[in-house]
This record gives sequence, C-alpha cells and structure tokens, in this order.
Amino acid sequence: MKVTFTYDKARDAWCLLNKGKSSSNSKFPTGVYVRLVERFGNDPDIEKTEKFVGEFIDSLHIDTKERAIGFQREWDAVSAEFQRRAEKIFGVSLPSDVTAYLTVNNRCPYNIDENWFFVSMTYPPKDTAMHELWHFYTWYGLGPAEQKRLGKEKYNDLKEALTVLLNIECADLLDKPDKGYPQHAGLREKIAAFWEKNKDVRDLWDYLTDLAPIPLF
Repeated sequence: MKVTFTYDKARDAWCLLNKGKSSSNSKFPTGVYVRLVERFGNDPDIEKTEKFVGEFIDSLHIDTKERAIGFQREWDAVSAEFQRRAEKIFGVSLPSDVTAYLTVNNRCPYNIDENWFFVSMTYPPKDTAMHELWHFYTWYGLGPAEQKRLGKEKYNDLKEALTVLLNIECADLLDKPDKGYPQHAGLREKIAAFWEKNKDVRDLWDYLTDLAPIPLF
C-alpha cells in the first residue's frame, strides 16, 4: 500500500467548506473556517471558498507542490515500518493505495471507500497519516459488521479512542503524541491500561464493546 501526497485546490476548498464548520467529533469551527467566515460571511459558496484558499496559501508563502513533495519524503521515511507494525496488530494489510490531499483546514476528514484522507499543511504529515490510516486498519481488521452491530456513534467513539495505541506502538515514528478528542480521554486511558496486559486487538475490542455505557470522560 502506498500513500501519495498531493494538492488539489478544489478538494481543499471542499474540505474547508464542508468540514470546517463542525464534525461528528467537534461542534466547533476550525480556526481557518472562522477566518473564511470573517472574509466572506456566514454562508460562503465554493467559489468564494476557493478564492479564500488561494489567498490564505499566498499569505503563508506556501508552494503547494513543494509542500506535497516534502510531506511525501517525510512519510516515505516511516511508511514501511508503520505498515509493518499496523499489519501485525490488526492482522490485515490495506487493499488499495491511498491519496493524502493537503488542506489549509485544521480538520482532516477521510474516506475509506474512496481511499483518501486529508492532511493539514501546517501540521506534521506523518502524525496525521498514521492517525487516519489507523482508522483504515480498524475498519478492515475488525470489520464493517462492527459498525452495524454497535451503531455509528459507538463505533466512532471506539475507533477514535483506539488511536491512543499509536502513542504506545508507534511513539518513535510520531513527531507529536496522538492526543485524540477530549471526550474520549477516559476511554483512551482504559485502552492503554488494557494494552499493557494484553496486546491482542480483538480481545481489546471485545472488552471495549462490553462496556456499557462507554465511559467517555
């Protein structure tokens, strides 16, 4: 599996316009989205958003092509080792290559069906890539049937909290610790404690799904 970093202005604008205001894990707008609204009002359209994105990139003096090349270089330095560790934990390899789109947004969505995720131009790309790909491995390793069984909300809480394992298994590959969302802090503590005693991800998942209700705080 190869991750290719690239920039596409239309996709960048889509990410900011559609994922900047809020998300399933945060009701708050991102800092860049706030600046978009300040520039063009509360209901910016895609044309205005693309204009803002261009202006914002120019203000930071970012060469998007060079930034993508640099991100690719950073990722390639750890990619093979990360995949080896993730595949060992989840017992699967990812079936398709993945595209990482650069964005000015501070929030980075992903789409497993379409094999892409976003990375912020102003945050370590390796960290975002490992976080998002962890969701891919969770999906393929534990199965979409789990989302159907648990419901989207509970599955989301579990897969987001599960990224705490990056701080244990991939700490030397990260530039910064994976913090996760505040509402998952208690759950992440339980995951880390369980992992110290049993490093079987399926046993861990069974333990987590038996928690009712999930202690989010």
